[in-house]
Amino acid sequence: MEASSLGVTFSVPYEIAAVRPLRQTTISERLEALRAAHLNTDLIPQDLIYIDLSTDSGVSSLSTNQLAALSGAKFVEPGMGLAVEGSLAFARLAGEAERIFGFPFLVPTTQGRTAERIWTKINVRPGSFVCGNMLFPSTRNHIEMNGAKLVDVVCDSAHDLTSHEAFKGNVDLTKLGAVIAGHGAAKISCVYVELALNACGGHPVSLANLKEVRAITAAHKIPLFLDGCRVLENSFFIKERESGCQQRTILEIVRETCALADGVTMSALKDLLVPSGGFIMMRDDASYRNASMQCFLDGAQLPANSMELLAAALEDIFAAESYITQRIGQVDYLWRRLESVVPLVHPAAGHAVFIDLNAFVPELAPEQFPAEALAGFIYQVSGIRVTKGPPMAPSQAAKGTQLLRLAVPARKYLRGHLDDIAEAVLYAYAKRAEIKGLKKIADAKRSNYDPAHFVEL
Repeated sequence: MEASSLGVTFSVPYEIAAVRPLRQTTISERLEALRAAHLNTDLIPQDLIYIDLSTDSGVSSLSTNQLAALSGAKFVEPGMGLAVEGSLAFARLAGEAERIFGFPFLVPTTQGRTAERIWTKINVRPGSFVCGNMLFPSTRNHIEMNGAKLVDVVCDSAHDLTSHEAFKGNVDLTKLGAVIAGHGAAKISCVYVELALNACGGHPVSLANLKEVRAITAAHKIPLFLDGCRVLENSFFIKERESGCQQRTILEIVRETCALADGVTMSALKDLLVPSGGFIMMRDDASYRNASMQCFLDGAQLPANSMELLAAALEDIFAAESYITQRIGQVDYLWRRLESVVPLVHPAAGHAVFIDLNAFVPELAPEQFPAEALAGFIYQVSGIRVTKGPPMAPSQAAKGTQLLRLAVPARKYLRGHLDDIAEAVLYAYAKRAEIKGLKKIADAKRSNYDPAHFVEL
């Protein structure tokens, strides 16, 4: 809280209504836990973790408003089936979503990946092309599994880890135009833009860039879709960094962003503070009917209690801008604690701090698993879990980019926790010469999809 001529500035827009004790482990307990997990921090049990930065997805703290919604008696509603109009929970969620995002049609799903799969089945044609800005791996996989080819048209600054450019998630308009000219508009299923682009460090897309992309796609009659799971973060950075947007509200920017798109897929586990759920939003009735039927056939309909929880979260989030300001402020604080010493992706992002592993442990080759090695060292000295996050995009892999992500869950940790994280990472950097590379253990009983087992080199 800071004093000003207008009174005080409130730094935290909530109070703690419930607590969960954290076990204070000893270094010998952590060493034993690492050995039992075969040096893979993903496999360490939650009760042995002090602070968990492996993900911010689905692990945010619930509000009292959400808890009240969960305890309500209206959850005796049966599953929606095909009669979605008969669900009060669906009506409440659809109304909130239209008020905020502006889309008249909504299909709730169990997860964002489910929304992507259904969206792909409806909108991506086999043998076609999809233009995207370094999309999330699950999105890429769904597009390619449907028989299309994803063409990366992100701007070159997305690969520059030290650049302070404000909107590294932007689409390169020249690259987009070349793909359309080279293949023909009829061969392009759609352009798909991810907001607050995770792969390059959580960096945003500007409104100006989205408007230019919209103009190109409209001229060629190509649909434009958004991955909106971090639309709040993206809108915050537009307000903060884009000329002419400083006096606008986050809600106004969210609405204008969505107004540029034909549809949106969203995982609700990130910006929307729920442990499950996602949705597809669209403008035409035919797509809505197709998506609703596909959701029913896939068994991917969201239960009534999850829809109520999501509707309550939307009410909480847009009641005031203080939540998103404080949430991004926490990440910015951690980034600033580290950036003068530790090699980080610049500038600060909205949900995570990304470490440049090639600069942190340059002596460890990629085949020595530097991300896992550093994560294990940090856990050993602090009990804090970090992970490498999702796989790099092909263009990043080709350039040898290696990142370690510190994902900060919303409404979960206090400044003391952030200081503990900073001290652990700074200690690891000071002792980085002691970090040993790892070797993956071959085990015929485990599939390639199972979390890997390692030994120290």
